[in-house]
Amino acid sequence: MRNKRLMLSYLGFSFILFQTEGGYLRPFQTEGGFTTKIGPRPLWNATYTDKLRQDLLLNYDKFARSSPHQNTTKVLFSIVLRHVEVNEFKSALTVYAISKLVWHDEKLKWNASDYGGIENLNMAEHEIWQPDLFLLNSGVSTAISHYNSYCRVSNNGEIIWVPPTQFTVLCDLNLKYWPFDTQQCYLQFISWTHHGNEIDLQIYNNETSPEIDEIIKSTEWIIGETSIKHETKIYDCCKEPYPSITITVNLIRRSPSYKALIITPAFVIIGLILSSFWLPPQAGEKIILNGCTAIIITIFLLYFTQKIPAMGSHTPLVVFFYSSCLWIICFSIVGSVVVILLSRSQHNKPLPWVIKQPLTGCIGKWLGISSYAKNSTHLNITVEEMRDHQVTDFDENGLGDDKQFIAARSKTQYQNDWILLACVLVGNCSKHLLYKNTPSKFSFEFSFACYNNTYYDKIIEPIY
Repeated sequence: MRNKRLMLSYLGFSFILFQTEGGYLRPFQTEGGFTTKIGPRPLWNATYTDKLRQDLLLNYDKFARSSPHQNTTKVLFSIVLRHVEVNEFKSALTVYAISKLVWHDEKLKWNASDYGGIENLNMAEHEIWQPDLFLLNSGVSTAISHYNSYCRVSNNGEIIWVPPTQFTVLCDLNLKYWPFDTQQCYLQFISWTHHGNEIDLQIYNNETSPEIDEIIKSTEWIIGETSIKHETKIYDCCKEPYPSITITVNLIRRSPSYKALIITPAFVIIGLILSSFWLPPQAGEKIILNGCTAIIITIFLLYFTQKIPAMGSHTPLVVFFYSSCLWIICFSIVGSVVVILLSRSQHNKPLPWVIKQPLTGCIGKWLGISSYAKNSTHLNITVEEMRDHQVTDFDENGLGDDKQFIAARSKTQYQNDWILLACVLVGNCSKHLLYKNTPSKFSFEFSFACYNNTYYDKIIEPIY
């Protein structure tokens, strides 16, 4: 009895294996599609699209080039610029764009009438062969990030791939005219492993410049003039040509806020520096004014260290301006201390005649110290007249008082002469710093650069 049951079990199991293939129930076709013997529920969506995909991808090698080895695969390429970001500290440009690639795949052709009139088919980018385009001057990775987007395949073998992409390239930034600067960066695309006889990289629709479709208008950078160029180069290592596509992007910094943050304080600092030199030489307020100005300049220089990278070249003119103003303020403080020291010290020896005579003449007028020279000369004449008109019939006490008065006037005259010399030294050095140093150079070059830029004319012209 037990053996009979065992035999029936074996027969039932064999019947089940005979009715199945590979462990799955054998389907049979009905009018509604493919169903199983369990019930009318479809096992899969047996459409023309599925059959087409199975026929195309069966034995398809996505790692092999889409054309025979003796033929060249023509790849058309272009991009649509949407957004840019500049990292000055890394000298890098990040471009958010939409890439456009078109090529033909001989292994992905079909007759549309055999598949219900299907002429186009969407396929994932990892299912088919793609040209290995790389960004040659990439700052992060040479591979192009395309976010796993789908390709559009036509029945004639044409493939259109329009993925959203993100590029990060290294860019040689010139920050000389920061924050009113313009930058020029390049994006160079090339096939990493295939030469020109295998992949012919060309510009899509023979465009002369890439399309621009900015998604954010209120950014710091504006995409200016752009160009796209096709190049073919033969390297020393290989005899085959290597085509590449170079896209040039000019960027204009949008900086209306910098006008209030940097330019306006710059003119205020110039006024404070000039005011310190317009004060009388022996005025102690010069030290207080110069000290406050030095603190303001130091704060701005610390601000620049946070905004501007330490470049090996192309130091911004605005940094030169503020640092030179700090040097001028430092020298003005030292000069003020010297003048105050000379004005409050007692001098028993007069200024040598060889030095004093030119200062009280035409040279003094040219140096702008004629008023001080006039006071010193007037005091000198007064002392000489008092000496010439001394009367001899005074008593001894009166005569002693007069001599003391004349001696005091002489010392005051000596002191004014030395103050005059200090004013000349400080004034000449100050003029040299003001006219020969960076502030004037900064003002001229910076204004000239802004004037030649049509965009910045609208921003800077009211100030200048």
